[in-house]
Amino acid sequence: MSKRAVLALFGAASVYAIAGSATAQTTGMNQPTGAGGSTELSEIVVTGTLLRGVAPSGSEVVSVGREEITATGATSTAQLLATVPQAASFNSAPIVSAVSSTQITINRPNLRNLPGASGGGSSTLVLVDGHRLPGMGVRQTVPDPDAIAPGAIDRVEIVLDGGSSIYGADAVGGVINFITRKNFDGAEAKARYGFGEDYQSADTTLTVGKIWGPASAYLSYNYAWHDSLYGRDRDYVRRLDYQTGLPLDLTCAPGNVSIGASVYALPGLTLGNGNRCDLSDNRTFYPTEKRHSLFGGAAYNNGGPVTFDLKGFYMHRVNEGNGGPLTGTATIAPVNPFAPGLVFNPFYRSVGGANAFAAQSVSMDFTPVFGGSTNQRTQLETWGVTPSMAADLGHGWQLRVLGNFGKGRSKVANEKLDDGTLSTLVLTGAFDPYNLSNPANAALLPGLPALDYGLGKNELVNGRVILDGDLATLPGGAIKLAVGAEYIHEKYESQIDGTVAPWEVDAIPLNADRRDVGAVFGEMQVPIVGDGNRFGGVYSLSLSASGRWDHYSDFGGTFNPKFGLNYEPIDWLQLRGTWGKSFQAPSLADGASAAPPTIFAFPLILFANPAVAPVPGQAQVFLGGGGTDLKPQKSTTWSLGFDVKPPIVEGLSMTVNYYNIKFKNLIDIPPVFNPSTFYTLFTGNYIMNPTIAQVQALAAQAPGGLAMVAPYTVAPGQVYSIADGRRTNLAEVETDGLDFSIGYTADTSFGSVYGNIGGNYVLDRKEKAVAGAPFVNTVDNQSRFQLSTTLGAVVGNLRAQATLNHLGGWDVAPLASNLNQSRIKSFNVVNTFVEYDFNGQGMTKDLSLTFNVDNIFNEDPPAYNGVLNSLDGYAVSSIGRVVQLGVSKKF
Repeated sequence: MSKRAVLALFGAASVYAIAGSATAQTTGMNQPTGAGGSTELSEIVVTGTLLRGVAPSGSEVVSVGREEITATGATSTAQLLATVPQAASFNSAPIVSAVSSTQITINRPNLRNLPGASGGGSSTLVLVDGHRLPGMGVRQTVPDPDAIAPGAIDRVEIVLDGGSSIYGADAVGGVINFITRKNFDGAEAKARYGFGEDYQSADTTLTVGKIWGPASAYLSYNYAWHDSLYGRDRDYVRRLDYQTGLPLDLTCAPGNVSIGASVYALPGLTLGNGNRCDLSDNRTFYPTEKRHSLFGGAAYNNGGPVTFDLKGFYMHRVNEGNGGPLTGTATIAPVNPFAPGLVFNPFYRSVGGANAFAAQSVSMDFTPVFGGSTNQRTQLETWGVTPSMAADLGHGWQLRVLGNFGKGRSKVANEKLDDGTLSTLVLTGAFDPYNLSNPANAALLPGLPALDYGLGKNELVNGRVILDGDLATLPGGAIKLAVGAEYIHEKYESQIDGTVAPWEVDAIPLNADRRDVGAVFGEMQVPIVGDGNRFGGVYSLSLSASGRWDHYSDFGGTFNPKFGLNYEPIDWLQLRGTWGKSFQAPSLADGASAAPPTIFAFPLILFANPAVAPVPGQAQVFLGGGGTDLKPQKSTTWSLGFDVKPPIVEGLSMTVNYYNIKFKNLIDIPPVFNPSTFYTLFTGNYIMNPTIAQVQALAAQAPGGLAMVAPYTVAPGQVYSIADGRRTNLAEVETDGLDFSIGYTADTSFGSVYGNIGGNYVLDRKEKAVAGAPFVNTVDNQSRFQLSTTLGAVVGNLRAQATLNHLGGWDVAPLASNLNQSRIKSFNVVNTFVEYDFNGQGMTKDLSLTFNVDNIFNEDPPAYNGVLNSLDGYAVSSIGRVVQLGVSKKF
């Protein structure tokens, strides 16, 4: 069947599904009940509620079972979450690729694609078995979902609603809960090997366990590896000047001299286009990863009133990439600006003509002296242990006590050039930037390589107690009540230096912050109409209310309530709704204690003010770091939806859900990298053409800041602008949209057939950059429509399915530099999965083989004629077609 025919088939299925309404996603994301053992609708959903035996009122829940996880071919939880249409990473290839210590060093989930992704916290709460994980990251305090060994995961539940009334901070966009196996008896081994163009991957899982009457224990280990991809390995990764068709970069070997818009190619200083190169060719955009993860559980339940449970995990992951050659840019002037009497610079070379004695910006590639590669290494390690106890108190009441302890350690060490030292050496006439191999440079070259280094350490101590049971019995059923209290201690430590000599790493100052949180909470569900008193038009009706008070040692208290409603006019139609408030606490990594002020001085203009033209050779100075007096980010969320299982079509289930989120006080840095917004709305955060005194006053706020700006405060006019870019409470976003899905399964003479469609459509989205600014409609500047459609069949022991993932296109600003491109096209990927269970005897008993092909048509991601979100030449991360062979055997 041709690619066009396959896409047409999926399209027809999608149109039918949307026309028919939507499906209850509690049956599974890509595989409905009956298609190989996915989660039953009757299964108790524990996420989103404190109450036993009931589902969360009014909220939509997506549940992904173990068989469905296998079908995705995901080798990490981050890859699994990229199959969820409501996730910002949908239809992409998530990977840790920290090219600097300031970037995100973990695969952080983001439901609803809410802003603030550059900060230390997250608006999506990640849980394991209903409890928190220790934070991870160099400048983040967010749990790493990849910490859990895949073999230990029983299912994943995602609540697409605010959850702070139950769980406290961070549950704004939703809650992701990884539910692990309760026990395991025997041994299970799995292995998979994947390959694509210039790409390989492998992962193995071994799970062993034993049940001894009332006691049980199991251990699951996973090793995963994949190699790296360079820009040269994929045609769509490129850095081009789209107006000329030439490579974009000037930091080449040999280099270039720039004076304003004029470019002179070295070695002869020839005026023209210059020596051009594409630095992305020799850089990894998908680095190598090696990951070891271990998860264990032990339980004791002798049928008595008290049960015990203990679970723990450990994960160690290393990502290594190649940053390409060391490159740099420095300004050289005819005279040494630091010398009394302005001594002539011995290395200065005049280009003649009108620019004969102008200051020059020299772009250099240090490959001739240092080689053409640099190591970029991100190392993450985390562990946690969670003992818990449950005691039945009689009359349906139960007391649950949980302890939770864990730590995370993240380190980034990337080789780079010491730009400040290079700039000083060139300005003072000590270094020849035109000929890096000049013997006069030999003694100075060893001092130029440096590290961009960052170390983050997170610690979590958590205790929780919950009492729940039946408060009273009404004709509609039992009133259920849960009350509890929780204590959370967080600690964050960091050592960060964007430019440090390797032998000076241990001398980097250690910064730390900590907080204590105390909380009390409660939840009640009242069945007004149920089994004992239902009547015509009201099959069931229940109300729920929950609330939580959290008190933080650093910013005070916050109360967050939530109300839910379930109404069934008939037994196959449920209407539901929720209203509630949630919050995201300021991350400890965003505060000034753990992230003290830092000066960034650049010997070139990175982001110019459209109203002020820079002078060649000027510098820009930024003050960065954590904020002071940060307030929690708050949201108000409400939703309405319905679930349908029409009896006239057995096996059909549908759902649709409308959500509305208002999120304010978002913590972020002022948009210094967006000149049109920053220079218009943040007039109090910058000064153009500052005096030397103003530059020094800004620099004095950061340790070592005066030394950083010293090369640019010798003479007036050296600095183009100074800006305060420290974190603060800024933006606000309002968004609403629809979640929908439809699932159908039918038994046949040969087995069964099934289909499932699930998606998200953003109706509206508007944002304001800072309080007092007007809202700007940004709904068209992101993918509005994300869809996943699966068609499959079970024939005897064989199961086969195909999934179409659709990421809708979005608008971009048309510019001369991107050839006036105004829209990025949609991205459609078809993935296939085949599994054969032998169901034999002896060695073939409990033996199965799997075959996955991701991106079967090898679709390139949609092109963008420029640089978007740090990606060159493309708008969605992708690695192309990957074939994966797997085997699983139980013993």
